[in-house]
Amino acid sequence: MVKAFLHEILENDRSRIFVVYQSLSFSLLMLSIIFGIYDELKGFHWELHPLIMRFELVVSAIIAFEYVGRFILARNKLEYIVNPLSMADLIAIIPFFQPFRVLRFLVIGARFLRIAYRYRHFAMGLTFIFRAVSFEFYFIFSFFLLFFFASLLIMYSLEAGAGNSQIRSLFDALYLVVITMTTVGYGDITPVTWEGKVLSMLIGAGGLFLFSVSVATVSAGFFNYVQMLRMGMISFKDMKNHTVICGWNETAQVIIENLRRLGREIVLITEQDIPSPEGFYYKKGDFGREDVLLDAGVDKAHMVIILAEKLPGFTEDSIDARTVLAGMQVRDINRSAVLVLEILLRENAKLIKRRRIADYIIIGGEMLGVLISRFAQDKSYGDLLSYIVERTEVETLEWGEEAPLLEAERKLEHRGYRIVGVIRDGRTTFFPRITYQLRKGDKLLLIKEHSKEERV
Repeated sequence: MVKAFLHEILENDRSRIFVVYQSLSFSLLMLSIIFGIYDELKGFHWELHPLIMRFELVVSAIIAFEYVGRFILARNKLEYIVNPLSMADLIAIIPFFQPFRVLRFLVIGARFLRIAYRYRHFAMGLTFIFRAVSFEFYFIFSFFLLFFFASLLIMYSLEAGAGNSQIRSLFDALYLVVITMTTVGYGDITPVTWEGKVLSMLIGAGGLFLFSVSVATVSAGFFNYVQMLRMGMISFKDMKNHTVICGWNETAQVIIENLRRLGREIVLITEQDIPSPEGFYYKKGDFGREDVLLDAGVDKAHMVIILAEKLPGFTEDSIDARTVLAGMQVRDINRSAVLVLEILLRENAKLIKRRRIADYIIIGGEMLGVLISRFAQDKSYGDLLSYIVERTEVETLEWGEEAPLLEAERKLEHRGYRIVGVIRDGRTTFFPRITYQLRKGDKLLLIKEHSKEERV
């Protein structure tokens, strides 16, 4: 229960609670950086010091919560602790307002690093939005610069030349133009010539027009981004070590539900419409096409699962042929990814096994039939399978020394692990004997029972 909540709020960037929390966290962290820089340059009034200190403690508490939460979610705790980004998080926890100046600069640097990495999802979204409206935005920005600098120089020439006592420098003219363009108009600096007054009216009208057009353009880009995300038109070429699922059916839904608990990023490819995808990314298209597979980041994926997606007018043979064709393309694009194929007909599965296209081939009906027949033989088989599926998790651990298997069992027992296999040179030995000798570089296949909190 705790891990599921932490994953939703800290890692699942497709959930609503993630967006709400990360937006708040991002805003507070940016505010703390701004406060820190201002305090270094100018310094806050002494009456504000207690308020600022309380704010800093809140920010430090949020960063500490995220650090502990990600530590709980981390599969390899030691690797998480020694990760440079985790070390930066530890430094960022320190409140900024304290006597050691060097440490203050380290805190600001660490918080900038958090902004750049932890909130990269916002940066990716903003990058896409501005890229989508780049032509319009560059045009508006160019026109704005032309209008702004022309107004500034003409205003200064007119008013300074007429002896306006309020405009003694270019900065005074800049202040007047900016205040007028934003339609604030304090009135502390005003033009005295009729030409300057006419120009002020034009600046006010032009500023209002330019700001309105800019907001409308960015809003249109944001709306377009949200629509494309919902319609599966976004590219995920920059994603790494994720899982790609090709095809949408009940099996896909179960896979996604289970992978979400492990904190895996998922991209689903299908031609079907998915109205409100939650917990995964959606790429609409035919997974038999290479360009669609590349848009889903298959070339950098850790695992690709191709399901037997049933479409109107397709026979079981044609569905299997589509699955195999997609599998061959995936293998050409990414030879290191774990490839799983779901096949409907047994004879097609035999052909694929001989060609060694996929790492795993699942024959839906056959697998279900074997399980049901085993249940019929002995009820305890069903109890064992339910226990493994519902109450345990499987992990791998690289072993770093030569030792008997029994010694490794004793070291891992206090952490709740049981060794069920040893992976050596690409081959797995299941349930090795106690006398089995482990080597440096072996990978241990471990099984661990869920804690009571995780079972809820």
